[in-house]
Amino acid sequence: MFAEATKPLVRGLFACAALLAFCASAPTPLAVMHAQGVPGAEVVIVDHGRVVTDAAYGVKNVDSQQPVDVHTRFEIGSITKQFTAAAILQLKEQGRLSLDDRLGKYVPQYRQGRNITLRQLLMQVSGIPNYTDTKAFRKLIALHGTTIAIARRGSFAAMLAMIARLPLHFKPGTKWEYSNTNYALLGRVVEIASGMTWQRYVRTHIFAPAGMRESGFMREEAHIADMATGYTQYHGHLHPTSNFVGWAFSAGAIVSTASDLAKWDAALLGGKLVNAADLHAMLTPGALPAGGPHSHYAFGWVVDHYDGQLRIWHNGGTLGFSAINEIYPHDGERIIVLTNLSSGVADTMADAVFNQLHPRLAARSNAAVAGEDPAVTARAKALLAQFESGNLDRTQFDAAMNAAMTPAVVAGAKAQFAALGMPSVWVYRGKRVESGTTTYAYRVTFAGGTQLNVYMSVDAQGKVAGYLLSPN
Repeated sequence: MFAEATKPLVRGLFACAALLAFCASAPTPLAVMHAQGVPGAEVVIVDHGRVVTDAAYGVKNVDSQQPVDVHTRFEIGSITKQFTAAAILQLKEQGRLSLDDRLGKYVPQYRQGRNITLRQLLMQVSGIPNYTDTKAFRKLIALHGTTIAIARRGSFAAMLAMIARLPLHFKPGTKWEYSNTNYALLGRVVEIASGMTWQRYVRTHIFAPAGMRESGFMREEAHIADMATGYTQYHGHLHPTSNFVGWAFSAGAIVSTASDLAKWDAALLGGKLVNAADLHAMLTPGALPAGGPHSHYAFGWVVDHYDGQLRIWHNGGTLGFSAINEIYPHDGERIIVLTNLSSGVADTMADAVFNQLHPRLAARSNAAVAGEDPAVTARAKALLAQFESGNLDRTQFDAAMNAAMTPAVVAGAKAQFAALGMPSVWVYRGKRVESGTTTYAYRVTFAGGTQLNVYMSVDAQGKVAGYLLSPN
């Protein structure tokens, strides 16, 4: 829930790093808001170091109809991970820790992870289970009256208890997997190494030097006058939410404004927070063993391309909010979007902003190519409809695909599609043949303006060997 970061379906609460990144044919951010029922948002555009747009839309509270302004605070979810990563690098520069330190030095009570390095936590290659994906955590979230809330206040110990007896998902360093637990553990490392609470460290050593006077933490929301109310769509209705006090911690607990996040980007990129070598490391994806899946994840940032342009970003999603912070270094542009709806819509709005700034790039990415096979396209559409309904015809999958489609994966996909809405436009983008498998690519536009690439892989026997939705 704090959102993930990679854009082929990012899973996790503070994450949204969702990996449903979107772009639309031409909708404005405001049109996306209206189409997806977003109460309020703030959008900041920075061009070569200068804020050229700081726009507030909609309302921060549906009942009171109080409008969002440029000082309204939103939860930023997993964008928080960038701050935790910077804190770790600062402490490294002070000689208080090494990225090759073992976690057991700081959190000895977590025996499964005692030999995992801090670097592996930063890169999300530890194999440690994501506590927000556990049944124990999800059972805490329920509708209480008209409000969607979490049953009890959390703590670091409570979070650790949820995954303490679970095995690692893989040998550390061999695969990439998004886990909020990695950054919650790093927050505890910050506390042990600095002798300060994580919140106090971030406020003193990051907020203050960056000039972020409008930023704070979830636990302070009740005392913030200009705090937006978060909302979630549940069974077709908009419900207010309560926050994850004690649960988000260093993986997703910061609240801020879009203009303050612009200050964070400027301070970080300007060398005010970490030195040049550490900044380079922070923005450079880690390598995985040869033959393993490619990782786009660095230290609290994702590095990929959008419309052919280099993009460095992370998104965030909590129970009531979605946010994204994007940097386009070659264009000299930064786009920050904060919303008070937990749907990943901030990603869609940011893509709409970029497409408006660069219409030729958007048109090129959405242009159809020759060679489409109508029968294959019909099959791709039928499969998407099956994922939307949750009822799969498994006879058409190969063995590996069938094994991967666990009940949890199918249920998760159904929920994702429910948020996207029905697909309205399919554009054929070509095919690639490799090792006897043909992968067909489509650009699909969904209701509300969300646009994703759909990749369907078919083996030599005609079985579906893969089906992926991704922004790139």
